[in-house]
Amino acid sequence: MAATLNTFPRFATLITTLLLLASTHSTSFAAELPLPQAQQYLATAEQFRGPQQSFVLQGRIETIKAGRSEKMQPYQLLSGADRKSLVIFTGGTSQGQKVLLQDQQFWLQLPGSRRALRITPLQKLMGEASSGDVATLNWQQDYQLVAADKQSDGIQLSLQAKRDGLSYQRIELWVSSSDQFPLRAEFYLPSGKQAKSARFVRSGTGEAPRVIAMELLDRMHSIDVTVLHYDKVTPQALPARLFNPQALSTVQAI
Repeated sequence: MAATLNTFPRFATLITTLLLLASTHSTSFAAELPLPQAQQYLATAEQFRGPQQSFVLQGRIETIKAGRSEKMQPYQLLSGADRKSLVIFTGGTSQGQKVLLQDQQFWLQLPGSRRALRITPLQKLMGEASSGDVATLNWQQDYQLVAADKQSDGIQLSLQAKRDGLSYQRIELWVSSSDQFPLRAEFYLPSGKQAKSARFVRSGTGEAPRVIAMELLDRMHSIDVTVLHYDKVTPQALPARLFNPQALSTVQAI
């Protein structure tokens, strides 16, 4: 019995040593990156999401419950100059509904209504997709890169909102170490709570690499998944008249 009891101190010491080694080993994967280098990584990741100038995007919002596709809503996104964008739902139960982002403000135009309504960027449009998720979310223009670390599962970029009124106050973004393709993200509210997480889907082999979908999961209220499909993106100059909240009722999809 004495011999057995004497093994306990040695066993405890061994466990402590192994835990310390494991802790050292796990943290050795993280290495801080210089911000100028990380800024270039962020710019590259942004390019995979589409053109940075005016464009027209044909997309779909899909809600998935219990692993099964429940609803599909097609939409068109018109992205113009000066951070203006317009979402027009082109089918489904929300057909004719429009969401405009202009001068950091969101407007909702309902079918049959003469006047557009002011809404917040967190206003839910379908599933877990909010107006800010669908209309626009520009990492470089809207957020300040404050830290970057190279980890075993990619490069983590920490982004802080440059101004009030954005959908999220902070974003933790992971990009590929090899080509900086965006992998996943976590979105945080001003309160510090995580609102959503996202996974970015890459185009297939043989295609030009780009983000073809973003899968959203609401961390606070739901286990369902909402997928924003980016089916086709076409660079195109867009006239300023499309982004007037006073004339939203007359604007049609292109």
